[in-house]
Amino acid sequence: MKVKTCPNCKEEKPIGDYWVRSRDGKPASRCKACSVLLNREWRKKNPDYEKERYRKSKKQTRERHLVRKYGVTLDDYNKMLEVQGGKCAICGRTEDTQHNDVLHVDHCHKTGAVRGLLCRGCNHVLGHMKDDVENLRRAIDYLSPKSPK
Repeated sequence: MKVKTCPNCKEEKPIGDYWVRSRDGKPASRCKACSVLLNREWRKKNPDYEKERYRKSKKQTRERHLVRKYGVTLDDYNKMLEVQGGKCAICGRTEDTQHNDVLHVDHCHKTGAVRGLLCRGCNHVLGHMKDDVENLRRAIDYLSPKSPK
């Protein structure tokens, strides 16, 4: 069995106790236990690192998500938003009223075709109604005032 000494804890451990580096396929210098400990300590000292990293690359992260999930670029999103007057296609709420200041890209779950931009609430309503027009009509009938007999 192949062993290696961790420079941090100074213990001789089997190679399986070391992470494999993706860049060259060789075992990391520190053992897994020491790496985990040091990473935890570093994260405690740098609690805002991930948030700051995301903030710096927010635009790229958003575009990557849109392209991967819907095939829509940020330019496509902005064009849709302009066509919709900067508002949800159903209720008219604006981006600044939404979580993360963005509208949701609405799409057909059967075909994957993008239909437009919706606020979170309207997007969820369509999802819960299974994109079924008859379900929505029954909901409208249910909400409509009944005339007394």
